[in-house]
Amino acid sequence: MSVKKTAAIAVCKASYKAMRLMGRTARALPGKLALVIDRNIIRELGEGHKTIVITGTNGKTTTTHMVQQAIINTYGGAAYDPTSTNLEQGIATTLCLDSTLGGKRRNDWAVIESDEGSTKTFLPAMLPQVLVVTNLYRDQVDRYPTWTTARDYIIEAIKGSPDTVLVLDADCQVTASIADAVPNKVVWFGMECDPYDEGVADFDEEVACIKCGQPLEFKRRSFAHLGDFACPSCGYAHHEADIAITGVADKREKSCEITVRVNGMSLHFPVNVRAGYDLYNAAAALAGLVTLGVPIDQAGAALAHFAHAAHRFEIFDVDGVEARLLLMKNTAGCNQLLNMLVSEENPSQNLICMLGNEIMDGVSTEWIEGVRWEKLVGPETRIVVGGPCYEDMRASLLRAGANEANMRVQTDYAALVRDIAAMPEPVTVIANCSTIEALRLELVKNYAPIDYWAE
Repeated sequence: MSVKKTAAIAVCKASYKAMRLMGRTARALPGKLALVIDRNIIRELGEGHKTIVITGTNGKTTTTHMVQQAIINTYGGAAYDPTSTNLEQGIATTLCLDSTLGGKRRNDWAVIESDEGSTKTFLPAMLPQVLVVTNLYRDQVDRYPTWTTARDYIIEAIKGSPDTVLVLDADCQVTASIADAVPNKVVWFGMECDPYDEGVADFDEEVACIKCGQPLEFKRRSFAHLGDFACPSCGYAHHEADIAITGVADKREKSCEITVRVNGMSLHFPVNVRAGYDLYNAAAALAGLVTLGVPIDQAGAALAHFAHAAHRFEIFDVDGVEARLLLMKNTAGCNQLLNMLVSEENPSQNLICMLGNEIMDGVSTEWIEGVRWEKLVGPETRIVVGGPCYEDMRASLLRAGANEANMRVQTDYAALVRDIAAMPEPVTVIANCSTIEALRLELVKNYAPIDYWAE
């Protein structure tokens, strides 16, 4: 046992406790301090343990929560981060908190959510049994300027972990192309039915083949660039999924029932998600769990009873006004969020839309220009814009048809909470990572969050 390792764990635990007393989530800085003391702390604490890593542009947090619920139910516990701090320092915090000062891990399992770019530094250190890649979309353009930048980081990481089994989205041509670059075993998942009601899904108008640049053709499409694709020019084509959702039934406000083909068997599972994009997360979770060897009944049961992450449909009762918090992160994810909202019986006409550009968000905000706000907002929609980049948000909403007379600016989060309390109707908050976290910090000072999914 090295002195550096002991010191790193001790400092991480002490700083975590101190920050929690101050009301902070305390998942980034403690791990950052641990890494300064012992650069190899992730490798040292990851050795000899069973690990599944989930990465991708959209869906990794929800997929991670599904997976960790199944692991906890089946094996009694796992190291994981409920706050989804998915950069290297957050992962270091998770492993340190799961360890004794002597460096002994309390749980045999670790369920790790990872930012796409972070995989290249820590994946070869942890050597996970399974890596799940949900989908890859153009996201945080300052860090990932092309569709394939994040993919290339992941490929680099996998080359340092040759025994890791890959669980890949067959419907995403970018994710699927990882399999062509590495020799690792691959398990494929996908969607073989329409995840949305007719007329709701949103598709990229034209998708260029990442192999040759020519337009792809689709036999079936889910949303954005996902579907059963084929390139008539170079022959690059969709893989048949080993685990696929083949039907969606009993759609309710918070849940539905899915039919899944698992290695040739047709099974039915209730799932406590309702948005079409979340069904991909269910398929990814099932595929990852089955690949790990978790019994299929245990894997399926977790889909109906997992705990959602904060900011995912979290609700606050602010002096009698219901405020629902929804997280947006990129163009594709936000468009699917809007699809879900417009499919509700009474879409909200009282919105708070906030935009920031911290590291966790991505410095560039140009992605907001591709969001189809016109699906949700109109001249009568009452909107408050906020966050450091409120001008970009305001311009995007005005282009979509929002009425400037019904829009105002509020950049002070404490004042925004007071504004919510004075609103006459429920409000839906749509915001990216830094802004929704800042608002939530103000909300929890006086109001307890209500899990939308809790019965």
